[in-house]
Amino acid sequence: MVLRLKRRLTDDRTVEVGYGVTISHRAFSYAEFREVEATAMRLARETLPAARAFDAATLDDEDLPPEHEEALRGQSARHAVKLLLLRFGTGWDGIETEDGAPAPLTAESLDLFLDLFPGVAATLHALLLSPWAELEQEGNGSAPSPHTATAVA
Repeated sequence: MVLRLKRRLTDDRTVEVGYGVTISHRAFSYAEFREVEATAMRLARETLPAARAFDAATLDDEDLPPEHEEALRGQSARHAVKLLLLRFGTGWDGIETEDGAPAPLTAESLDLFLDLFPGVAATLHALLLSPWAELEQEGNGSAPSPHTATAVA
C-alpha cells in the first residue's frame, strides 16, 4: 500500500502583499513552478547589468564575487514574480492608474509596481511560492532504511 499526503495546492489563492494590495492567482503545478524558475534564471542572466555580465563571461564561476550571485538571484526572483503573475494572475486590488481607475495586471503595471515599492518583489516571491517551498522542505517522508548507518537502533 502507498500513502501520500493530500495537497490542497489546486485552489485559487489571494495573497496580501502589503501597502493595501492583494493579488489573486489561479493554481499552478509544481512543474509549472519549476519551469518558471528556469525561465526566470535564464532571463536574469540575459538582463544582468553590463559590468556583471562581463565578469560572468570572463571569469570562472568559482572566481565570481558573491555580489554577482546575489544580483543574479534578485533578478531571477523579480522575473519569476512577473512570469507567475502574468501567466497565472487573475487580478489585484489596491492599485490604481493616475485617473483612479483600477490598474490592469500587465507587464508594464507590474514593472511600475515593483519599481515603486522596493522589497515587494521579494515579498511576492515568498508568498507565491510558499506552498511549494513547504512541500520541498518536507522532503522524503519515508523512514530511514534499517540497513544503513542513518537508522536509529
